[in-house]
Amino acid sequence: MYIKEFSQKTGLSIDTLRFYEQEALLFPKRNANNYRIYTEEDFCWVQLLLKMKQTGMTIENIKKFAELQVQGVDSLPERIVALENHIEKLHEQQNNLTQTIAFVNQKISGYRKKITTAEIE
Repeated sequence: MYIKEFSQKTGLSIDTLRFYEQEALLFPKRNANNYRIYTEEDFCWVQLLLKMKQTGMTIENIKKFAELQVQGVDSLPERIVALENHIEKLHEQQNNLTQTIAFVNQKISGYRKKITTAEIE
């Protein structure tokens, strides 16, 4: 598919897709007329790239991962390690978020008790 259709499918602007290509994060093929041609594999890659970005992976690490992606199956062990490292950080974030939610719930409960106590008096 061409860039316009790929932009619609991914929800990313054409400028963003071009930027990702300039930053060596996306590697579309080119046809005889030098138009970018995107594949389902490119779509899957963009979905992963967006999830990595959304979950706080640094651009530097995403670029390293993109370089490994281009290398093909030989880089699978290194990609697995990179994703395992990232998921470890996600679990830490999840634990922090769980603790924060518990803390905020305690605050809400405490405030509700104060309201109830004030209404009784």
